[in-house]
Amino acid sequence: MSGRVHGGYRRRLADLATAGRQVVIDLLVRRFLCPAATCGRRTFVKQVDGLTERFARRTPLPRRALEKVALALAGRPGARLAAHLPIPTSANSLLRLVRRLPDKHVGAAPRVLGVDDFALKKGHVYGTIILGMETGERVDVLPDRTAETLTAWLRAHPGAEIVCRDRASAYAEAVRTACPDAIQVADRFHLWKNLCEAVEKCVATHRSCLVEPTEDAPADATAEQEVSGRPEGMRVIRRRERHAAVHALYDKGVPIQAISEALGLDRKTVRRYAHTATPEEASLGTGSRRYGQVHAYSPCLHRRWNEGCTDAARLHAEIVELGFTGSKRTVRRHLQEIRASGKPAPDKPKQLTVRTATWLITSHPDHLEEVHQIDVHEVASDDGLGLRRQKLTPCRSATAGSRTDTGRR
Repeated sequence: MSGRVHGGYRRRLADLATAGRQVVIDLLVRRFLCPAATCGRRTFVKQVDGLTERFARRTPLPRRALEKVALALAGRPGARLAAHLPIPTSANSLLRLVRRLPDKHVGAAPRVLGVDDFALKKGHVYGTIILGMETGERVDVLPDRTAETLTAWLRAHPGAEIVCRDRASAYAEAVRTACPDAIQVADRFHLWKNLCEAVEKCVATHRSCLVEPTEDAPADATAEQEVSGRPEGMRVIRRRERHAAVHALYDKGVPIQAISEALGLDRKTVRRYAHTATPEEASLGTGSRRYGQVHAYSPCLHRRWNEGCTDAARLHAEIVELGFTGSKRTVRRHLQEIRASGKPAPDKPKQLTVRTATWLITSHPDHLEEVHQIDVHEVASDDGLGLRRQKLTPCRSATAGSRTDTGRR
């Protein structure tokens, strides 16, 4: 303690708002001289408990409020909310408050543990987040998503009895190594996602069954004409060559990493080709635009073509007004087959898209309108799709029911 006053200054501290108006505390502070000769600090200021902190421009009350806002909304959304409280601040200030918070000490792992990956930089850098599934709180964040990192964490924090994870093999290996007695559960989101992907592949395989025949042509003839009239492009040829090259090495037992280096392909691409029986299956879900955006405007394009308008640039301008966002080259390529045939544009039959048919099959019957239920019966009437839909119905109903009761992830 010291009674020697060195000087004083005025300090302005922001406090919680009152009646919607900002409150500022104007405080007169005295600075004292330190009498200890060995002390490196010659002057000092005594802080007021519960009101002031070193270098702070706010009292502890608004600081704690902003910490809650930053933890819930992060930077820019939190700054917009803070301006209405009103405790105006910037997004960077909120992030600095979060970084200053002390990390909670992690002791034993929760009984029910949740493990999932997240992107620090999408497509390049990923981390692992660990949650307590019973409380919903974040337990820890790991710098990567490898099996070694998760194994080390589980050994340092024992106590997990149930591990809820995605279908990644690295997480499964880590749990088997560190917690061999723990029960591994695939979370509901990935189960439902994998089911929908399987249904979409099945529907895409039986695409010809989705076309309704016209009055003057049977369904088989329509589908056969559609498939045979479409030329095989360079992408299809290159996909078949890559599929054959990958399987030639993969069937001999060559690892995926070695195949990737030998063929100059990404490991994910090699894995996709290696785990599919045909090149057509490998193209599903990779952004293929064979039935892309321009096909939604085919009725308009075909009608205008039969009316005598064969200029691709003019047709492109007309469908742009209807909402088309593609290029003139896309429209020109779409009309190339009709131009080469020298015949009028065919009437496009009414056709369910793969996504629409997948949605009809995987939706719960109680959640569909009457018109959509009619479409479901039409899809189920087909031999190929109907048989597979009967096998998927029990799993679909159970998953959709649990998703409705507990909420979707």
